[in-house]
Amino acid sequence: MNFTFTKIERLCGVKAIDELYASGKSKTAFPIKLIYKKSEFESPFPLRVLFVVPKKKHKRANKRNFIKRRMREVYRLNKHVLYDAVAAHKLDIMFICLTSDELEYVEIEKSMLQLMHTLANQIL
Repeated sequence: MNFTFTKIERLCGVKAIDELYASGKSKTAFPIKLIYKKSEFESPFPLRVLFVVPKKKHKRANKRNFIKRRMREVYRLNKHVLYDAVAAHKLDIMFICLTSDELEYVEIEKSMLQLMHTLANQIL
């Protein structure tokens, strides 16, 4: 397993993001919310991922970027959990931070891993 997070693996495009937000299913493990949707896209990777930290919750850009950086790192190191489960499917995924508190890496990791395992078990 390659522990990288390339541009191809990122969910980009307003149309795809709006569609995911409008018609995706969600799971929550506070302080992170996961929205996912089956999708058809051309990529060697089975997942496209987006990380969101609302400006309403964290006013300063440096704090938003810091939390997103931590979320990306947790995903990058643990994406094999989802890759093994969704190899046959194509999914768009969005991780959203729900709290206005500063989050420690351990909190983010615990919440995201719980969501990833739940999604992996549901897809199987």
